[in-house]
Amino acid sequence: MITGASAGVGRAAAHRFARAGARVGLIARDADALNDVKGELEGLGGAGFVAPADVSNPDEVFAAADSIVRQFGPIDVWINDAMVTVFSPVWKTSRA
Repeated sequence: MITGASAGVGRAAAHRFARAGARVGLIARDADALNDVKGELEGLGGAGFVAPADVSNPDEVFAAADSIVRQFGPIDVWINDAMVTVFSPVWKTSRA
């Protein structure tokens, strides 16, 4: 299970697991990008399952996890890599 699996470090981690033959649950907001990653994983010898979710919403994360467990069985490894990059001093950032 990898959050942030549609790009960057999350996508690279998914590729590495696929090269080892792993089944990888893919979580991120962009379903189209996740489907691209799923295809890449299959080409590398792994398997992917797309579960679009916004990790800022716990209900979506639990639903995504449940769907991946139904597809692949129990989760052995969970990698939290979903992120937003912000270039700003901490005191000028907000949650919004």
